[in-house]
Amino acid sequence: MLPVALSNYDVSAYAALRTDAAWWEADASWSSFVGDKAADALNGLVTNDVASMSPGDVLHAAALSPKGKLVTDMYVVRHDTSTFHLGVRSNAQSAWIDLARKYVNPRLCKVLDERTSYRTFVVSGARMTEMIAAIADMPGYRIAIPGENDLPAMMLRVESEHADETCRALEGAGILRGSAALAEVVRVEQGRPAIGVDMDENTIPQEANLDTVGAISFTKGCYTGQETVARVHFRGHVNRHLRGLTADVAIPTGAHVTDANGKVVGDVRSSALSPRFGAIAMGMIRREITVGSTVSVGGTDGAISADVVELPFHDV
Repeated sequence: MLPVALSNYDVSAYAALRTDAAWWEADASWSSFVGDKAADALNGLVTNDVASMSPGDVLHAAALSPKGKLVTDMYVVRHDTSTFHLGVRSNAQSAWIDLARKYVNPRLCKVLDERTSYRTFVVSGARMTEMIAAIADMPGYRIAIPGENDLPAMMLRVESEHADETCRALEGAGILRGSAALAEVVRVEQGRPAIGVDMDENTIPQEANLDTVGAISFTKGCYTGQETVARVHFRGHVNRHLRGLTADVAIPTGAHVTDANGKVVGDVRSSALSPRFGAIAMGMIRREITVGSTVSVGGTDGAISADVVELPFHDV
């Protein structure tokens, strides 16, 4: 499947990221760990050191199967000493809740499934901070997150009944609204893997570069799936990685990636047409295909030539 170019309105919102700010609705489902032992319970289940967080802190983390394969990645927000809010993509919510309720003793803390309780919006841009500050009494819990190419960004976790009010407030502040297509372009530019798209239940966290983006602690105590992650980190390597691909024409998702000898060395996971970088994609590529290599995408008929680059994408 080929990516579709952004609409004119999305192109305007994309441009506003560097001059003012833009916003879009995020694909996020929420849950909470609540109780005096919530930190201990969550720390034994995810890859990052949530026990060391202070109220208001945000961490990127992942939850794994006992064999060290991905269930989901997530944003972890510490609300106070006994409450953590956890945001995952909606397609991973059920698997995450099942894992949490399987391994967390309910006497330690409560695991609350809040998938219908909140909606989530992302606001980003060069003037985001001042434009948000101008909105008086805007509802929502504000969560600082990495922005596109280091632009300021935040998530707003809003109670569902206040979502329309939040949308009106953002639009009233002159912040341009983008669609899901814009959100996808920004995600691919950032090289942020999505569960169910770029990584799945067969993926080891290091294959999706979660170790290089600070989602894994190698000094914390034990957690579910730790043995596989630690073995890769301290004793070996993974055989494939998510890499960036650039080309002169749109790159089809799902297509095979082959080397100069015609050997299949990976596949395309996400693809986008970026106003800034052109035709880009993320592919799961064998480790022997180094950054700077040229590969072919697709079959022998009409194959696309693509260059392998590091993620996230940067101007050359």
